[in-house]
Amino acid sequence: MDQHIVAGFGGIYSSYTVHEIKKTVAPEAIKLFFVDLFSDVSDEPLYLNNAQFMSDVASKLEIELVNVDVSKSSEKKLDTILTDNLAAKLSSFAEQITEMYEDLSKVTVHFPATPLCLKGQNRICVESVENEWADTYEVRALFEKLLPQVNVVFSLEGLDEKVNIKEEIQDKWEVELPRSERKRVHIAMFSGGAGSAYVAYYMVQAYGKENCKLFFTNTLWEDEDNLRFMDEVSEYVGLEITEILDGRTPEEVFFDMRYLGNSRLAKCSEELKVRQTLVYLEELRDNEQVEPILYFGIAPHEKHRRDDSHVKRKNNIIEENSADMNIRKAAGIRSFYAHFPLEPIETRFPLIETLREDVDAKGIIQFEWGISLPRMYTAAIEAAEVDGNILAQKLVEKGINGFSHANCGGRCVRGGFQHYATLFAIWPDQYQEQEDMENRFREHFEKNVSILKKDGGPYTLKQYREDMEANGVEKYLFQPDDTIPCVCSFS
Repeated sequence: MDQHIVAGFGGIYSSYTVHEIKKTVAPEAIKLFFVDLFSDVSDEPLYLNNAQFMSDVASKLEIELVNVDVSKSSEKKLDTILTDNLAAKLSSFAEQITEMYEDLSKVTVHFPATPLCLKGQNRICVESVENEWADTYEVRALFEKLLPQVNVVFSLEGLDEKVNIKEEIQDKWEVELPRSERKRVHIAMFSGGAGSAYVAYYMVQAYGKENCKLFFTNTLWEDEDNLRFMDEVSEYVGLEITEILDGRTPEEVFFDMRYLGNSRLAKCSEELKVRQTLVYLEELRDNEQVEPILYFGIAPHEKHRRDDSHVKRKNNIIEENSADMNIRKAAGIRSFYAHFPLEPIETRFPLIETLREDVDAKGIIQFEWGISLPRMYTAAIEAAEVDGNILAQKLVEKGINGFSHANCGGRCVRGGFQHYATLFAIWPDQYQEQEDMENRFREHFEKNVSILKKDGGPYTLKQYREDMEANGVEKYLFQPDDTIPCVCSFS
C-alpha cells in the first residue's frame, strides 16, 4: 500500500494538508511527521506550543503522529541554498523516513505550501516565521539528493478556492491554533518617556497602525506634562492610547500591602503596572484571540553605546550579567514575561537590539516631530532659567537637565540619593509631599522604615533633607545612584 507522509512544522498549512489528503487516502496510510524547526534555535516563546498543536491535529484527524528526532541536526552541513537550520532538520526528517520504510518508491512526502489562491506565491510555508521561507524548488532539490526514490509533492498549491484555514481549524475542528498562527498585536509599553515614544513610532512604521497599540498604565502620580506629551505623541504616531489603571495611588498600595516601597522593592510598580499589564494581556488573548508582543523603550546607558556598529549592536546583548544596569533590567523584564504569564510573552527592546547605535530619540522628538519633551526631562533647565535656581544652574552645567526618567512626578521610590537630592533642589514641594507620605506610613504602622537606606538601616527623607540643609545640597547632587531603574521607567 502506498504511504503518505505530511511534513508538519507546527502550523496550519501542514494540518490542512492532512485534511486534504484524507479526502482520497485512508487514514492508516497517512502519517504526520512533526519537524521542530524552532525550539532549539529561537528564544521567542511564540513557538513553544507547536508540538501540542500537532498532537491535537493528529488526534482530531485520527492519524498517527511521529516526532522527528532533530537533536543532531546542528552537526550536519549540506550543499544547499536553504538555511542551515531548515536543511539540517529536513535531513533528519529524511533519515527517519529511511528507517521506517523499506520500499521508498511507495512513499509520497507532502510538504505544506501556501496555496496560490491565498498568497499568490509558490512558497513552502514554514509556519509564519519571516526569515525561514524557502522556494518549493529548493526543498524539492534537497530531497532529490537525500531521498531520490520518494515522490515529493506540495499538496495545497492547487487549492482551487479560498478557504479560511485558521477559522476552519479553530471553529469547525475545535482545535486551538498554535500561538505562532494567532494574529500578532504589537504593543508599545508607553511610559510617557522619550524612549518608549520613539519605540512606539518605530513599531508603527514597521507593522502598521492596524496591528499596533499604545499601552499606558496610570499610577495617578504622573506629572501633568507627561499626559500632554503622551497625547501629542499619540497623535503623531496615529494610535490612540489604551489606558489602564488600578485606581489606587502608590501610597494607597503601600498602605494596602503594609509595605513601604523603597530603592530595592517597589510594590507600587508590581500592583499598578505589572499586574494590570498581565490582566490586560490575558484578556486580549481570551477576547480577541491575538498574540501580544511587547516593546520597551529601554536604551543602553551612553557609556555602553560607543562602539563602531552602525546597524545592529555588537556588544549590547541583553544579558543578566551586563555591566549596564538598563540592559540588566531588560534581561529581567524578558525573563519575567517568559515565565509569569499563563503563556510566555515575547518582549522586544529595539533601542538595544535593533535600531542604529546613534539614534537620538530626544532630539528626534523635539526637532523633527516638533514635540516638547516632558518637563521632567528639562526641569533643571526651567528652574535655572525661569526661577534663577542656583542649584539647578549647577546641574545644567554638569549636563543634568532634569530627571533620568519621567515617571511618578519625581516621587519614584526606586530613586536613590542623587534622585532625591535633585528633587529637593528643583521641586522641593514634591520632595515634601514624598517626605510627608513616608512619615504617614511610619506613624500609621508604627514601623521604623524608609525609602532610602544608609549604613544598612532606615534613613528617612526628613533626615536626608535636614542633612542636605546642614551640609549643603550640592554635596549630594553629583553622587551617582547605584540602583537599578524601576520597571515604571520602561512600562
